[in-house]
Amino acid sequence: MKTRLAPIAAILIASAAIASCGSSSYSVNGSASSANAEGTKLVTRLFEDVKTKNKTDLGNFLTPDWQLQRASGAALTKSEFIGGLPDLNSYAISNVKALQYEDSMTVSFTATTDLVVDGKQYPGAPAPYLSSFIKVGDSWYLLSHANLNKPK
Repeated sequence: MKTRLAPIAAILIASAAIASCGSSSYSVNGSASSANAEGTKLVTRLFEDVKTKNKTDLGNFLTPDWQLQRASGAALTKSEFIGGLPDLNSYAISNVKALQYEDSMTVSFTATTDLVVDGKQYPGAPAPYLSSFIKVGDSWYLLSHANLNKPK
């Protein structure tokens, strides 16, 4: 009986230690929490900056090592992206699921866009996106972004 209790106790102790890690906006079961409002605000900032072609704010908002992964397979750096911004005429963001751990946040969401990238029109159908952010001091910065919307 003693040989069974030791492994069970070790598992319970490890589970308790893991559950106590992280910030209050992180849910141990992986569900979205109060970070959704902040995540929505952050992805909206990105989309507004692209729509208005606000290169100054994008320059401040994107980290120096920022990357974009497009559904077409193209991977862009910060300077490549800002230098050739797509034409975003309109967008709607929904299904936001933001998960925060310490000073990082990952946000998955659906966006419906009127978007032209490199001359290719993307369908106005809802498509999945994924963005990651890092908080430095009191400010959030965009680390990476993936557009999983396939062009027509």
